[in-house]
Amino acid sequence: MSILWANLKHLYQKRSFWFVGLFFGVVAFGIAAAITQAVTRNKQGVFCAPALWMLFVGTFIATLPIGVLTKPFSYCLPNHRNIPRKFLFFVGLPLSFLWSLSFFFFPDLNFGKTVLVCLSAFSTFTICYWLGAWFVFKFRNWGVVFALIPLIMLGNKLLNMSTVIEYIIVETPLLTILLGGLVNFLAWSYWGRSNLARQYCGVLWMGAFDAWNKEKMSKYGLARLTEMDKKKPNLMRISSGVEGFFVSRISRAETGSVQQYIWGALYKSFGITVSQYQRDWMRFLMVILPMLCFLCYMPGPGKNIIFVLPGLMAAYMSLGVYSSLLICGGRLQRFWSALTLAVTTGIFVTVVVVLLAMVTHLLERIMPQLTVRGHEFTFDALDMKFSIVPFVMIPVTLTIGLIFYKKPMLILVFVIVVFQIVFAMSIIGDATIMNVPIRIEQRHIIIMLLCSWIMFVGVLRYISMRCCLVNQGR
Repeated sequence: MSILWANLKHLYQKRSFWFVGLFFGVVAFGIAAAITQAVTRNKQGVFCAPALWMLFVGTFIATLPIGVLTKPFSYCLPNHRNIPRKFLFFVGLPLSFLWSLSFFFFPDLNFGKTVLVCLSAFSTFTICYWLGAWFVFKFRNWGVVFALIPLIMLGNKLLNMSTVIEYIIVETPLLTILLGGLVNFLAWSYWGRSNLARQYCGVLWMGAFDAWNKEKMSKYGLARLTEMDKKKPNLMRISSGVEGFFVSRISRAETGSVQQYIWGALYKSFGITVSQYQRDWMRFLMVILPMLCFLCYMPGPGKNIIFVLPGLMAAYMSLGVYSSLLICGGRLQRFWSALTLAVTTGIFVTVVVVLLAMVTHLLERIMPQLTVRGHEFTFDALDMKFSIVPFVMIPVTLTIGLIFYKKPMLILVFVIVVFQIVFAMSIIGDATIMNVPIRIEQRHIIIMLLCSWIMFVGVLRYISMRCCLVNQGR
């Protein structure tokens, strides 16, 4: 058995990749069905859908060779230095070739033009494939590539990008083929360079499913903090004002009391965060204001996602309930400190979101109306009636995190389900289903607020007082 074939066996030997392969297979079947309908109904833009498919396939495929490259023992194997390049080319080029054959069914092309267009499509698909693989090898936290999905969908809706890409493939095949050849040559050189092994050997790097592995994620976090401390030594230090505020209150409290434990937990959770925001608030505004403008110019109620995202982001927040040490506080201290952390986080996040919503109402008076490709976009401020949604979602996501503490993948699944439900409710607003009016009013949100916090307090008290709180890692 060759070394290349041994590496290719990872595609089906890892059970986790069975589900990934099944998912991509279902999506590929859907794309093929859409292309078939496009041929009969003469729809534009569907033929370039495999480009997005190849982008994300390249991302997942690249996680396998980089997982091997980071293991020092792999360099003891003979002739293993060139395997990542051979592996990526062996998978990417055949898939791109198969998808390029779909352009044989592109309407109104003669045989010679069809061959050129297929080669052009092959080049385009390989470019997308190498872009996804490059993301994995360039960025340790390569999962941000999936944040491009809503941007790509929105860009396609506003600028009709799929039709533009399809036009480039069909109308400029020679230029696209030359560009694809250049990109493939650069990819061959990039993944075959002599210092590839030295760059990744023994380095912590994100694997395909490491985002659901708490132990590895904690290691990545510590490694990132170490790198940041080397680049900017004072970046992760707590400012003297914040330190003095918390230390004075911890010192005043009675030794071993619940009050002292609560202030210690607040200091541990918010000390560095408050210090960083105190230094970087201008950078925060420079990032968040363009995002708000972008959301408020979006047609429809999709801008209300800003009220739902904070609850999603709190899914993996540590409340200090579980610990690897028996001496790390009693059950009563952990209960009250966790409850205080949850309430403080909910209030803080809600206040920030409300302030951002108020800013959009001020900007609504001065922001102009935009015209893009014949479509008019008006700045529409965030709906203030959803301001309490973050305070509703945070206890729900924290409850899920407490229940499935040792199963991070289930936490993500359940939180995404809750996210979809709440976001759908914010989109529906006023609707009629089967002649029955559905109206989500303020009192409904208040009822959900009370229910969510009662549920959180009940689960937190049960876990804190009756369950085992010592997490013994292997």
